[in-house]
This record gives sequence, C-alpha cells and structure tokens, in this order.
Amino acid sequence: MISKTPKIIVFLLAAIVLSGGISVMESLYAQERKKKEKTESFTRPAPTQPIKPTIPSANRYQEDKVFLENADSLFRPPMDFEEKQIVKGNVVFRQGGMWMYCDSAYYFPERNSLDAFGHVEMKQGDTLFVYADKLFYDGGQRKAVLTAGPSRQEVTLKDPKVTLTTDSLDYDMNIEMGWYTRGGKLQDEINVLTSTYGEYSPATKLARFEDNVVLVNTKDGYRMFTEELDYNTGTHIATINTETRIEGANDTILTTAGRYNTQTDNAILTARSTILHRDSSMNVVTLEGDSIIYDKATRLSRAFMFRDAAKNPQPMVLTDTARKMTLIGGYGEYDDSLRWAYSTDYPLLMEYSQKDTLFLRADTILTSVRVEYVWPDSLARALSAETRARLQGYTSASEIADEMNIEVLRIPSGFPKPGQIGQLRGFAGGFFKMLEDLKKERMKADKSGTGESKAEKPESSHLADSIASRPVVTDSVVVETIVSDSTAVVPSGPRLDKLGRDSTYMVPKDYHVARAIGRARFFRQDMQGIADTMIYQEYDSMLYLIRKPVVWNEQKQVYGDKINVHFNDSTVDRADLPEKGFLAEYIDEDFYNQLAGKKMTAYFDGGELSRLDVEGNVETIFLPMEKDSTYNKLVSVESSFLTIDMKERTLDKLKFWPETTGSIYPIFLIKPAQKYLQGFRWFEPLRPRREWYGGRWKWMDELGEVPEELENYFKDDTPASKMKTGISQTGLSQ
Repeated sequence: MISKTPKIIVFLLAAIVLSGGISVMESLYAQERKKKEKTESFTRPAPTQPIKPTIPSANRYQEDKVFLENADSLFRPPMDFEEKQIVKGNVVFRQGGMWMYCDSAYYFPERNSLDAFGHVEMKQGDTLFVYADKLFYDGGQRKAVLTAGPSRQEVTLKDPKVTLTTDSLDYDMNIEMGWYTRGGKLQDEINVLTSTYGEYSPATKLARFEDNVVLVNTKDGYRMFTEELDYNTGTHIATINTETRIEGANDTILTTAGRYNTQTDNAILTARSTILHRDSSMNVVTLEGDSIIYDKATRLSRAFMFRDAAKNPQPMVLTDTARKMTLIGGYGEYDDSLRWAYSTDYPLLMEYSQKDTLFLRADTILTSVRVEYVWPDSLARALSAETRARLQGYTSASEIADEMNIEVLRIPSGFPKPGQIGQLRGFAGGFFKMLEDLKKERMKADKSGTGESKAEKPESSHLADSIASRPVVTDSVVVETIVSDSTAVVPSGPRLDKLGRDSTYMVPKDYHVARAIGRARFFRQDMQGIADTMIYQEYDSMLYLIRKPVVWNEQKQVYGDKINVHFNDSTVDRADLPEKGFLAEYIDEDFYNQLAGKKMTAYFDGGELSRLDVEGNVETIFLPMEKDSTYNKLVSVESSFLTIDMKERTLDKLKFWPETTGSIYPIFLIKPAQKYLQGFRWFEPLRPRREWYGGRWKWMDELGEVPEELENYFKDDTPASKMKTGISQTGLSQ
C-alpha cells in the first residue's frame, strides 16, 4: 500500500507539468505569428476603373426579365432569404424596350423587381416618358407605382402631345395605361382636364376621368364640369356619360350624354339636353330637345324629338324670355348669330309679351328679330303739348332757327361738325338776357360806324366767344345755331322731327317677328283665326293673315282675301281687310247679320267691336233688334259706303252714303235665298277653341293634328270670299 502511493503522486505532477508546457508553447507561437503579420510589407493595388457588375451573355431584350444595365457602385449585403443588390450612381435598368433611370435602387433579381429612388425616369421609344421621385416596379407583372418626392415635386407622364401630372401614378405596361387616384391633370394642345381619378393610355390616346372632372378649353376658354368623362387626345373629342355642364362666353350646355369635339366646337347630344344662348345684353334664349346638334362656329343648333316611343319622346322647346316667346315642335333650329328660329313637325308658338298669350300653329313656324330705331323713353315725350302744337307749322330745322331771336357775334373755332349733337345743361334764364345785351351792343357799334379791334374787344365779347359753341335751348327745343352778319346758319346733318327731336338720339331696339306657313291657326282669348300663312310683328303689333283667312270674335266671323289685325297692349284694336271683306254675326237658328264690301276696317274697344267702316260695293243683310230684344224683320241694303258704330254690343249708329237701295222683309215671309249674301259661309267648325289647348304650357293638344275639315278647306284654291254659298256642320258646301 505504502509503495504505490508515491508513484501516483509522481504521475500527477508529470501531467501537470506537461500541460503547462503545452500552453506556454501555444502562447509563444501565437505571439510569433502576430509579430510576422505586423512586419508584412505587401500593399493591395488600387482599382484602375470603376467596379461594374458583370453583364452575362443572356438575351437582354427579354420582355419578362429586368436587367441591370449600369451603376457606379453595387453592394450585396448578406441575406439568407433572398438576393438584394444596392446600386448607386447613374443606375440604368431595362425590360424589353423599356428603360428605367434613377440615382439609386434596390434590385431584387430573383423577384424580377426593383425600388428606384431620385430622378426616376421611364422611357419607351419616343412615345412614353415618365418622371418621378420614386419607382416601385414589378417586372413579373410589368406594373409600376411612381410617386413624387424631394427630387421631383410631381409625377409627370408625357407623350409627344400630352402631359399628365399627379403626385402618385400607377402604370401597367401590359395594357400601356397609367392612372391616378388622388387627383391629377392631363393637358394637350387644346384642353386641360383635372379630376380626382383619371387614367390615360398613350397607345390608344384614350383617357377617362371620374369625380370632380373639369375640362378647360385653352382656345376658347369654355369649361366643362361633370363627374365622368371619356376623352380622346388624338381627336380631342369628349364623350359625355353623365350629367354635364359646359359653360362658354355666350353659351351654356346642360346634357347627360353625347360627344363634344373640343377642336371644332361641334357637339352631338344624344339625351335630353338644354342649350342657353346669351346675347350682349344678357338676354337668354333656351333650346331644349331629346337630341341636339350644336355648331359653335356657325352658331347654329338643331334640336330633335325621339321617334322611338320607348324612349319617352318630348318635343323641342325654344324659349326666348327677353321677347316672351316659346316655340315648341318635333324639330327645330336656332341661329344664335342671326337670332332666328325654325320649327316643323306640329310646331306651336306661344307669344306672351301681352297680357293674353297668343297661340299659333302651322306646318312650319319661323321666328326672327327685327331691329328698329326708336326714341328712348327720356325723349318719347320730351316736349309740352303747347310746344308740339307750335312746331307743327315748321318743315325743317332751318325754319325754326330763322325765327329764333338769338344772335352769336362770331363763328367759334370749336363749332361742332355736321352730324354732331350738342346739348345745353344748367343755364339760368339770365343767359338769354346776356345774349340780348350783346346783340344791342353790337347794333350800337354798327350805328356809330366804329369797329372793334382785338385789343378793344369788350369783356362781354369774350364771354360770347366762350359760349358760342354751345347749343341754344329755347322752349325745350335743342337747336345748334350761329348767326353771322344777321343771317342764321344751320349746319348740315341730323334734322329735327315734328316734335323737335334730333334723330341721332334714336336707339336700336329688338322686336320679335313670327311667320306661320301652311294651315296656320291662332288662338287668343278675345280672337281666333285661320289662314294658310300668318305673319306676326311685335314692332307694330300687327298680325297679317294671307290666303283664305278667317277671324272670329265672339259670335262674329270675318273673312276675305287678306286680313291685317292690329293689337294694342293686350287686346285687338283694329282689323283691316284691304281686298274684299265679308263679316257675319250669328243671331239665332239660321239667321246671320251679314256685310260685304271691297274694303273693310273694324275697330275694337276692350276686345269688343266699336266701329266698322266699309268702302265699295257695300252689301248688307241684318236683323235689327227691337226694344223687347226680339227680331221681326230682315233688312237688305246696298250702298257705296257704310259706317257702323257699336255701343255696349248693340248697334248705336248706322250710316250709308251717298246713295242707298234696299228692302225690308218681315221675318216670317223671308225665303231661304233671301237670308244670305252671295259668298256667305259660316266656318264655325274650323274655329280654334279653348279646350283644344288643355294646359297652357303643354305641347300635346288637338291643334297638333290638322282636322280633316281644315285640310279640305285649304286644299280648295278658291278664295274664301268667292266660295259657293252654303252652311253645314263642317262649314263646307253640301
């Protein structure tokens, strides 16, 4: 036991010493290696050219692969899940024929995508250029997202003639289309369009805009407002799909569907639309139709009514509020430059400038504006009755000037030229006394035989010189006069009328003119009528009825070859039949008062007949009313002239001259042939009636359809005054 213990101890000590020696040797070896490294003198050579990625020999025009073409530096950080390259400086990428440029980028070869930063550009041939601050591009799907930033304040897409700007743009290379969702602007050589959402394809030149869409035409300055719009940058045609308002300098268009050529300013509106035309006085003419063709260059608009009943057709409506006129029909035209309108297909004209509306129907209706020079309101009654009476004896301004007791001592250098007008304002009565004093002073100088030198000219003469060029006003008459050597001189130019007014004060005024052609008929509360052609003029308040006219007033009818009706304010005050007239009044059963003559003039008061004048070949049959309001005799009279005065709808005075022949028949002995004059006709069945119109503002009424009786009446070329005598339910001979 004792002998084995020392051996174990010795063995342990030896192991410890050996282990320590090994550690010392390793330490010495390490120190020696470090010394060698510190003393190594090798230096790595500097690169002779920028480091660039190695370009593989693959086909670099592949449409499905994004290639890195250039970069000043490339760094590939260690990543376990995918390869990522960081490139900087003059970075260029390519996918097929599309090139991308930027300052720096993250390139993901395995994903075939990249994130580009700083001065980003995308180019494809000479048709597409996109500029942005950032680009996020997916080469597999060929889609890009471009945003604005520090290097570029907005994203810009350009093709040769179009520029699109926004702050964020998505672009799909597969369909060659870009779109924005947070507001943007598209501009070509004619228009600027802005919207919240927009898309544009450089390949097809088609653009679409939604939400808060505004189109501004840079050529004419008009603006289009809508919520949805399609636009072609090649043709400059805007396609309207929803409620749209187009505002121009003189026109406003309201529509929901159609096409507007912004280059030629032509529009085809295919839904119910309205065009408002404004003139220089801001008077508005409104044209409405199911479809409208609008040409801004010629200022002509054409409106149509749908023919398809399934489309709920409504008539064309033209409204002139300034002239108080509405024209309705199946088709219509309006020329804004000439201010005339035209309508066919059952047109109806409503003229409401007077208290009672005039309704007018015909095959064709034309309206226009006639310009006449009139006196302004301030001169319409400028003179007193006494002055007007005194001026009736003068025939010219010279006669007025000759009799004026005014003399001006010299012709002033500033005398108005012929045609110019002067006026005197604010002179007191002492002015004329001063002129009289000057005249007396001149007469004294002439008697003494001494003339005046310039140095000796009295102070009063200077005053005369200063006022000589002003017109002289006497009794409210403005006359420019100069008297030299006691002789009145009136310059050539405007002349005064009988009321002492200078014609150059007259101002232009517009008046409405309407023409109804073909089977025309009109209705007013106090009068109705028919004729083949009617012409209404607002200027002289005249309604002309041409070819086979018939006019009714209460129980009376008048017809002839022509009838001219004059309106005063809201009622008829005169009717003229210049060529053969026939007047008839229904009494009872088959009895009528009748009157015929070569020329006839009827006067009305408050819508009722007050006086009647007849000239030439006067023939009449009438039944005088007895005091008990009965009729018991018939009077037949022939003469050369006739005057009838009416009072409270009854005969007041009756005068025939110069000679008269006639007969009186008891009513119970009258033969049928004695009841009527030659040419008498009763046309009551042709009379336009109130119930035909229904609602005053409705287009659909029975006047739209021509009654068969009226058709047959106008087909007969025989004048109404020469038609065969007869009475029937239709108003035609049996």
